[in-house]
Amino acid sequence: MEISLIQTDVFYKDKIKNLELVAEVLASSERVGDIVVLPELFSTGYIFESPLDIQTLCEDYDTGPTLSALSRLAAKYGTIIVAGVAEVDKGQFFNSVAVIGGKGLIGKYRKITQTNIDKLYFARGDTLFTFEHQGVTFGIAVCFDLWFPELIREYSKLGVEVLLHPANFGGEQSLHISKARAIENSVYVVTCNRIGCDVTADIVGEYCGKSQICAPSGELLVKFGRGAGVKTVKIAVDPSARKKVIGVDLIAEMSAVNHQLALTK
Repeated sequence: MEISLIQTDVFYKDKIKNLELVAEVLASSERVGDIVVLPELFSTGYIFESPLDIQTLCEDYDTGPTLSALSRLAAKYGTIIVAGVAEVDKGQFFNSVAVIGGKGLIGKYRKITQTNIDKLYFARGDTLFTFEHQGVTFGIAVCFDLWFPELIREYSKLGVEVLLHPANFGGEQSLHISKARAIENSVYVVTCNRIGCDVTADIVGEYCGKSQICAPSGELLVKFGRGAGVKTVKIAVDPSARKKVIGVDLIAEMSAVNHQLALTK
């Protein structure tokens, strides 16, 4: 299986230009992976002067133009696109990720953890999301989610083999945390970060790029710099293999630990 990461700057609040950029990148790529991952809120930016700025850009996932455009690209290249797109649903606003195929929306994940920025604009998600493609089980986490091992461990219990991680972060702590989550859960962690800046009167958000794919061993299969670009990487996932950490069956050991802790209560 091949995964393509598209690390880009964002045209602030300009969905059309951001979609055109993705189309141009895919058209110029030597090959497009089975999965294409874009950053968190790739079509709008992340930091705004007021909640209304981003909320007016949020889309209904059933009718949104961004999802329709991404579906056409997915059909053209025979891929699945995983992209951060701000969502509105029944008057609530979410920092969401859409999983889109050539026939439309496959599913979505709403960011569960919230930074102080998220709390200004969005409601909190409450459900993990997994999907299967080519026999591999994928899960979705967004940026700050990775800082919470409890959340990622739940994905591991669900059998997730590849964690897709769209992000908008400026510091490199998340990159180190990514390696820990990969090793301790025996999963690939695929981080697609953005570059550039969001500038408001009160804050300047700078994003460091450095997208990467971390194998369950902790090995980095690819690592970007601070510039824009696209890279396609082959990963080898054996869906029949048991999850192991340092040779120990992870699921069996988690069950044993939980049983032992229950005895002490």
